Amino acid sequence: MGKLELMKKFSSTFVGNGFHLIIKEDGNSFLVHTIEIMQKTDETCPVKAIPVGDYFFRLVAENQHGKEASIVCDWSQELLENLLNNYMIAKEAGHTCLEMFRNPLTNDPNSWMLKSNSFKEPPKPMQIPYIR
Repeated sequence: MGKLELMKKFSSTFVGNGFHLIIKEDGNSFLVHTIEIMQKTDETCPVKAIPVGDYFFRLVAENQHGKEASIVCDWSQELLENLLNNYMIAKEAGHTCLEMFRNPLTNDPNSWMLKSNSFKEPPKPMQIPYIR
């Protein structure tokens, strides 16, 4: 499966089906409620690290204080596969979310750890979840 197909599968898995993705960063927890797949079409795109023609995510999430954040992600195919595999394991175990956080044992910004969890009460984001 190519990266774009993985991105589409990831999007439909983590938005609107009762399973949630939480990104933990610098003491904040961001509950993702919107996932957009975007393509860099030329050099006017503000995301310089991504080559023209490549796809990336724009995630919209809400933190624990109700503030919204927009997160641009150029996740590798390997990370997407890990997220989807861990989703299946977590779902089979009866969990309702995956938490992502940076690996504290390394300084690598691309090294993430995953933890499955469940909510006592389903979160209520201020926005209606959707995929673009």
